[in-house]
This record gives sequence, structure tokens and C-alpha cells, in this order.
Amino acid sequence: MEWQKFSENYNQQSSKFKTIDLPQHRVDIEYDATPIKAGEAYCQVWLVEMRLAKNVEWLKKRHPVVHSAIRFNHGLDSVTIPYLVQPDFPKDLSQENLDRVIVSNQPLTPLFPFHHGLVSLQVGLFSMIASDPIRKFITTLGRFTDLLPVPELARVLELAKPVYKGIEDLLGAGESKLELGYQQTFTEAGGGGANDLKAGYFAVILAEDDQIRDDWLCVVNDRLCTGSPGSTKTFIRDAKPLTGCSYMLFRLEKRIEQDWESLKSIKELVTKAQDRAANGKYEDVENYLIPSIRIAIYQSSDVSKNDRSVMIRKIEADLKEFGLQSVSSQRRSLYTIMQRPLPELDPETETALKALESLFEQ
Repeated sequence: MEWQKFSENYNQQSSKFKTIDLPQHRVDIEYDATPIKAGEAYCQVWLVEMRLAKNVEWLKKRHPVVHSAIRFNHGLDSVTIPYLVQPDFPKDLSQENLDRVIVSNQPLTPLFPFHHGLVSLQVGLFSMIASDPIRKFITTLGRFTDLLPVPELARVLELAKPVYKGIEDLLGAGESKLELGYQQTFTEAGGGGANDLKAGYFAVILAEDDQIRDDWLCVVNDRLCTGSPGSTKTFIRDAKPLTGCSYMLFRLEKRIEQDWESLKSIKELVTKAQDRAANGKYEDVENYLIPSIRIAIYQSSDVSKNDRSVMIRKIEADLKEFGLQSVSSQRRSLYTIMQRPLPELDPETETALKALESLFEQ
């Protein structure tokens, strides 16, 4: 569904949607909720849980589908990652016993570095006419959207636009109705508002504001629950899953490291350099492969700005050590290399990195 059209649909029906950001003291696990600055961390958005209640004639006449679109800056470009979630219904599910969780821990984005700008999120639970053609259309689109929240996003970005268009066609063909929606835009730390980009849980509930007390809501074992109010963790003992209404629970994850092993193009270059060094050709590594690795890291939109020079220094130090030990040394994975201490910066490498920084900032 086109971005502006979703917003208009959401605004027309927003009176029955209740949204809440769960404070950290109302979550059973500890995490770093410090607002994120540009270039310092990696983010991933999850649909943690979705529950359907008996608000709609689900299954018999209407079929549920979740559509999300998340916009962020990937390198120099703004990208929108669409996703379609088709609930996998258990065999015993019927309208009579519907009030249950039907989606758990679904990634809506890859793990991406927050480079700069805004991160915008739109998610809608839509009801559609229950028919075989619609179900087949949903299944086909779902297979394509599964390809998008993956590492090295640049490799699959060409799929995003046709998938987005396919989802728009689907929602038009199925006489879709927005049953429950959420939209928010997050800003870099220090933006001055209450919408800082930071790790945490947030939810949208199909209920009026006065139906559910915010201070009773909590998260236990990635479930949206109600429990005793207060700033202590006593709610963990008496928490009960929230029932009787449809809702979606989301989590914004923050990591200080990328999934290094997922960076296939950089990993392939490092492996090639290790092979050359093991064959006694470290001069080729210095003259050809190290410059290629440096450029690949600075060109990668999957590596945060703060990690570029760190990654290069650790890889080069490891290759130098590997070259000295030659065939007697065991090859280290990219993940293992990135766990090693940061080596001191020599003047030659510092000059080269400054030149790269200047080149790629232009």
C-alpha cells in the first residue's frame, strides 16, 4: 500500500487504536535504552507478537494479513522495506477459539546501520476477503518479502519496488480493511522530542484509551501482558497474557556489532587474502587485496560509519600476522577477527584511512 494512502487510512480510523511505548521498567529483561546516535549502532525491527481476538469474522469471511513498510537511510539513499506476514494458523483454530497469538518474532527488517536521518515505520493488520485466489496471492508475495529482511540488503533492493507494488495490488484486489495500524517516525538522539530511536518494545491495541490501563501493561517472555503496576519487577510473578482484544507488539533491537559473517562480499575478499598469504604471496595481499578490502568496507552500506576504520585495522593486523605465520596459522573467521583487540594505528594506515574517509564523504 502506497505510503500516503496508508497514513490517510490510519488517520480515518485512529480513534479505536491505542498505542503505547513500554517503559524499560515494565519489561522483564534488561537492555540498553540509550537513544541511538547516527553511525554508532545497528538496528532491527521485529513483530514480536500478534494476537487476534473475535472482533472480526476471521477465517470464515475475512483473512488477516500484516503489511509493514519501514523507511530508513541505507548509505546515501532512502529505502523502504516492505514485508507481508501471513499468519500460519494451527489446525485446531476456529472462530470459536480464535483469541490467541498467531505470529511470534518475525523480523521486519534486516540488521541495518543507522547512518543518519529518520527511521519511519508503518504497520497494518488488514482483513481481506477469504478466497483461494487471495490466499495464493498472499503466499506468493510472502515468499518474495522473505528475501528482503536479509544481510547485505543491497543485493536484494531491486526486489523492493515490485514487491511493494504487488502488496498494493493485493490489498486492492482483496477489498482490504485496515483493522489495526501503527505508524511512527523515530529520530536520532537529541532530536528534542519523545520519539528518539532506541531499543525497546511498543504496541498497538484495538481498544479505546479507557479500556486498558497503561500502567498495568508489561512484557514477559516476549508476550504482552497485564501485571501489577509500579517500577519494580514484581509484575513478572503475576503477569497474565493480554486477552480479549487484537494487538501487535513490536521490538526495536539495538546492537553494537553487525552480523559480520553475513557480509559475504567482504568475507570473500578476506578469505582470498588469507589464501594468498598462506601460499607465501603476502606481497600480493598488500598491493592488491588490502586496497580492495578497504574500498569494499567503505562502499558497504551495511557497515556503520564508526566501524569502517575499526574493521580495516583489525583485518589488516590479522592478515599481517597470518602472513608471518603462513601455512602454520589457522584461518580466522570474520567474526573472530572482529572480536580481537584493536591494534594501534600506524601513521601510514592513518593517512590512508583519512584519504578514504574524505573520498567517501564527498
